[in-house]
Amino acid sequence: MKGGIAMHGRGLAALLLAGVLSGLLANSGAAQVRYRLQMAGVLSYEQNLPVFAALAQGFYEQEGVEVTRLVFGSGGAMRTAVMAKEFDFGYFAFVHVPLARLGGSPWKAVLALHDREIFSLVVRNELKGQVKRVEDLRGRTVGFSLPGAGSWMAANVFLRKAGLDPERDVRFLPLGGDPGVIYSAIRTGRVDAFSSWEPTTTRVLLEGLAYAIVRAWSDRDHREWYGSDRSLSLMLVTREDVIQRDPDLVGRVVRATRKGLEYVRSTSPERLATELMDHPRTREYFTGLQRPFVVEMFRRIRGGFGTGCLSRRGFEAQMRLAVQYQVVRQPIPFEEFADTRWAGACP
Repeated sequence: MKGGIAMHGRGLAALLLAGVLSGLLANSGAAQVRYRLQMAGVLSYEQNLPVFAALAQGFYEQEGVEVTRLVFGSGGAMRTAVMAKEFDFGYFAFVHVPLARLGGSPWKAVLALHDREIFSLVVRNELKGQVKRVEDLRGRTVGFSLPGAGSWMAANVFLRKAGLDPERDVRFLPLGGDPGVIYSAIRTGRVDAFSSWEPTTTRVLLEGLAYAIVRAWSDRDHREWYGSDRSLSLMLVTREDVIQRDPDLVGRVVRATRKGLEYVRSTSPERLATELMDHPRTREYFTGLQRPFVVEMFRRIRGGFGTGCLSRRGFEAQMRLAVQYQVVRQPIPFEEFADTRWAGACP
């Protein structure tokens, strides 16, 4: 009898343990890891925020994908790395896709990450009485990240649209993509103006180090300088060989990132800042930033987060600028630029 009772207790304990483990697995929502990958890009909160949200919420794990590392660098350097097949996925500004394709690497945009252009033109505060318009920058130093990057394209558009030749009428200075280096260059006067993105834009404005003469977040400025209300500015990209080799992987990465995009759109800046700054997978990307600053930055950029669909009109606006202002030597069609089977196409 005692032996029977003991055997029954061990069986019950095993059943209880199995039930607990089953419940934990069900609650986690995580699928078995089928893929491990790294992703490359520039540290730009406008394009990284959906990825950060997807990491913190476990959306990649739910799709059976483990993102082992996010690798950041300048846009040009990261484009070279993806072209060399060091990475299969990345998040990039518009200009990188036609530049890669024209350079022999068949990139495809598979998800829109931000539906507004992100680059503003900020000027150091000491010049407030002297530089009121872009054309007032003649003879001054204008900074950008690196040749071939989104910041470089935007700076070209600003200057050429104002009648200035970047090669002759200003000192056109590359600074790279490190936000600390860019901030220091503005603070010390190494540059008079910079084609900026986040976190630099909000930081120099809040600290009173600079003011903006082109404001990407303003509907009026966006129409004036970029020629449209919306723009296909930032995308999740991969290459055609990756799509052909493993379309299932591409679909999983797109779905997870799109869930992150939806989470960003539906979550208040205050809550999003708290979650991402505290989460072990994402807090390192906010090192040195204060919560009120992060909240303000999220408020400034949140209007550009859409549904993830790839806009033909947004593509045409960007392609027109890139060709008109000699950023790329020739246009490419939308069908070469994007693969819409996962995120869909929209007007």
